[in-house]
Amino acid sequence: MKNHPQPIRATIFLGLIGGLLFIPLSLGLGLLVHWPQVLYLPIWLLVALYSGLLTRWSLPGIKSVLFPLILILVSLPWVDSMILFMVLILGTLSWIRSGICFSGKMGIKIVIETFICLLAGVLFAILSPTTLLSWSLAVWMFFLAQALFFVFIDTRELAVESVEPDPFAYAREQAETILANQA
Repeated sequence: MKNHPQPIRATIFLGLIGGLLFIPLSLGLGLLVHWPQVLYLPIWLLVALYSGLLTRWSLPGIKSVLFPLILILVSLPWVDSMILFMVLILGTLSWIRSGICFSGKMGIKIVIETFICLLAGVLFAILSPTTLLSWSLAVWMFFLAQALFFVFIDTRELAVESVEPDPFAYAREQAETILANQA
């Protein structure tokens, strides 16, 4: 029995949950850190969760995404521009996804990744969030754009997590094999 990943649904669901939790997370972090890290840290956390989902769907472990995520986290105190932050997040997400989900034809997938990054950037520019409510909507729209990646690529490339087989089904298959060999 195989557990097939549902990357489109999971990405949209993560974006919805992230959008809903963005306001309380930002208000809570506002007591601990200064502006603009109040906005950066929840987005970084969501990208880290999304990267964890990507590693769950593919063969490399979580160690393969730690370096890019730590690199972004360490650079947050020096990033004062939202545009620079979005470029860093989109670049890191592309870097992580290229190392995890890209196998086979790299050319077309790089074009798809560039298109999705531009789409996410354009959606962000059009929405130009100024309030926490518009930021939470922007987070959800960001993940909607990220879900498009799995529309364009073949999700059968993603590794599936094996579930322990049913012992009775295994015994049945073995019995059928023995009977087929005797006939």
